[in-house]
Amino acid sequence: MGVALHQTIILQFRATNNQAEYKALIAGLSFALSISVKCIQVFSDSQLVINQVNRTYETKDEVLKKYLQKTQSLISQLKVFSLVHIPIE
Repeated sequence: MGVALHQTIILQFRATNNQAEYKALIAGLSFALSISVKCIQVFSDSQLVINQVNRTYETKDEVLKKYLQKTQSLISQLKVFSLVHIPIE
């Protein structure tokens, strides 16, 4: 059985698209963990973030490295995690 949860966040600072994608992922994972979710499937249209999280792409940007580390820390607290790419179209 699955439940779809939706959350809205507002960034109070300037951010690149990739930074905003990471912040959204981090916020979603943090929210899920706060309500004791242990298995999660995340859908994203950010190919860069997906490939960095899946370690297909290397992360060179220092800000994105910090976001990736935070993301991986949150993922490590889950029993099951998958990240699925959905095209923007």
